Amino acid sequence: MDFDTTTNRNGRPPRSSPPDSSNAATSQTAETDSEHFRIPAGSRKAALVHLGLAAYRAGLLDPKDLGEVRGRDVDEAGLQRALYRSSVGEIEHVLGPILKDRLVIVKGHLAGTGRTALERLGAEVEELHLEDEKRYIDMTPAIFVFAAVAMAVRYISLGLDDQDLYILAGIAFALMYGLRPFFSKMQRPRE
Repeated sequence: MDFDTTTNRNGRPPRSSPPDSSNAATSQTAETDSEHFRIPAGSRKAALVHLGLAAYRAGLLDPKDLGEVRGRDVDEAGLQRALYRSSVGEIEHVLGPILKDRLVIVKGHLAGTGRTALERLGAEVEELHLEDEKRYIDMTPAIFVFAAVAMAVRYISLGLDDQDLYILAGIAFALMYGLRPFFSKMQRPRE
């Protein structure tokens, strides 16, 4: 029996395997420097996974510290799979000492829970926004205040026995209720 794997049965060398697309994709997602990590925008877990991969590339993260790896040697793609399988708490526990007093630069907008989680771990978070990116002002608090004032005026007019004010406040409240489907379109871009 011949156990030589350098050639196939027909004498040709084995085909080279195609490049691993998952490994190529992860190598472009997060960049690292000695002082900061640069990651793409995403959810809380995605941000932690990208930070884990960036720390691994910088030599700051030992994959064996992660429970999903179970002491095996893994490559970057295996580490990415293990990070996605791990709980957020476990990833935070492993990344906590690494992120302490480091700058994390996010390409885009990071969700509120992701930003809070990174700041709780001791990282300083900076978001890079596009020049032409539209930022919206949420008008919901103003709408709620207007509705509360309309309701308050309606009840005050009952106490003052003012029928005209009562009718005007009722009309304002009915208008608010009728225009309810259009309030989502009232968000205005910041200038």
